[in-house]
Amino acid sequence: MNLLRLSIRQGFGQIGIETQNASVDIRSPMGQLSIDQQPAQMDFHSEPGELLIDSSAAWSALGSGPHMEWLNSIYSQIPNIVLQGIAKIVEDGNRMAQITNPRNAFAELAQNALSNESSIEYVGPASYFNVKIQYEPKPAVTHIEPVKPDIQYTPMKPEFEYNPGRVEVYLKQRNWIDIQVATYDWYR
Repeated sequence: MNLLRLSIRQGFGQIGIETQNASVDIRSPMGQLSIDQQPAQMDFHSEPGELLIDSSAAWSALGSGPHMEWLNSIYSQIPNIVLQGIAKIVEDGNRMAQITNPRNAFAELAQNALSNESSIEYVGPASYFNVKIQYEPKPAVTHIEPVKPDIQYTPMKPEFEYNPGRVEVYLKQRNWIDIQVATYDWYR
């Protein structure tokens, strides 16, 4: 017995999609910067300082100072010299009074009397402290007038370049249906 056989096959449609991303290129050139700085106006003024030198003590120490000061320095030494002289006379008298002394006090006193030195100081002690130095500085007068800098800046616009993306949709496979009728033998 021959029967008919119906055979149906189908294929689905397929869609293909291709994409390309968009891109942006940005370039930003540097701006132009110009700085001009003029020097500040400056004025400095200073009076000379005063230097005072007092060398009167040095001249007095050398015996070349004012005559009255020299005489006063000698006169002020007299009371001490008189007291020292009296003390020496007493000491010499005590030495002469010692008869048991084996040394001859009269001969020694006579010899010392020949080399009698004066104890009056006609000049003072030499020292660098005798010269007095005094310096008085004068203040400096300063006047500074600042000058502001001149700054010029020219900005540059950024450069943009846009590349658009794309999307491509296409039919990759068509849909289809295949219908066939074939004979079919049941006993075979």
